[in-house]
Amino acid sequence: MQKLAFWIVLVSLFFTCSEKSKDINKDDDIETIDFIASFPEKPLPIQYNQKDLIKTESDSFYLKPSVVEKFIPDSIFNKEFSKIKNVRFFRKARYKAEETEETYLFLAAEGNNKKVFYLICFNEKNEFATGMKLLEKSTEPGVTMEGGLDKRLTIIKTKNKESKDKKNYYEKSAFVYNTEGVFTLILTESNAPLEKQTIYNPIDTSGKKNPLSGDYKIDDKNFVSIRDASKAGKLQFFINIEKPGGKCNGSLRGDLVQVKPKVYHYSKADDHCVMEFSFTGKRVQVRELEACGNHRGVRCSFDGKYNKK
Repeated sequence: MQKLAFWIVLVSLFFTCSEKSKDINKDDDIETIDFIASFPEKPLPIQYNQKDLIKTESDSFYLKPSVVEKFIPDSIFNKEFSKIKNVRFFRKARYKAEETEETYLFLAAEGNNKKVFYLICFNEKNEFATGMKLLEKSTEPGVTMEGGLDKRLTIIKTKNKESKDKKNYYEKSAFVYNTEGVFTLILTESNAPLEKQTIYNPIDTSGKKNPLSGDYKIDDKNFVSIRDASKAGKLQFFINIEKPGGKCNGSLRGDLVQVKPKVYHYSKADDHCVMEFSFTGKRVQVRELEACGNHRGVRCSFDGKYNKK
């Protein structure tokens, strides 16, 4: 028995030593699952604040920009960093939701005297879904920021500011991941004026070879993005609406199926929402054939005519 146990341990050690872990910054055959797994796994809640922003990051978790842009669209970083080739990225944390199976990645970025934490989400198929700025190092006196993911998978972002007359102001936003591939704002609290939020387009970097693909808009807050799909007779879309004064907003991402020339429908077995997209020249008309209230506020609709950029 001792001899058998010896050989079992020896064989186990042989295979363990034979397996060479991939170097996320050097190996050419890195896949999305390798990229995700390279982030350190942490339990909820995962929270970061101003003190985390001034800490020196460990080189053990460094990510080359070329690796980052292979798996995450650079549009996520463009507002803070015009060129990401000179940005230093660091893996902070990873958490996978048990029921819905999406994965949340926390990523730090440093460059041009800035430091920003991002939250990136990959869907249950390990495909990039969406991302947002979580918090950033502020140079404004009296300003501190916090951001993180709580045990209910709610993303909480808080900005605190002390005014010159020693008054304390705050801005708090809460988001949840929508299985259509976007972060949905579910709560805002503030005793100070809110800044405008940047809208990240989750399909922005997808192909646009189809003549109908492109960006159609009423304005910067009300637009439709159309992108190529993997099969003929299909398209991808992302629509966003935001009415003045925050009275109503909504967004939806999905697949379109052609029903007749230049007319496409969106419908899903588990979604009551049905929409029609009719393309004429450089315009698309969107109509809700069945109410889509689960993706927008009750005082508005996705209906409208959007002109191609």
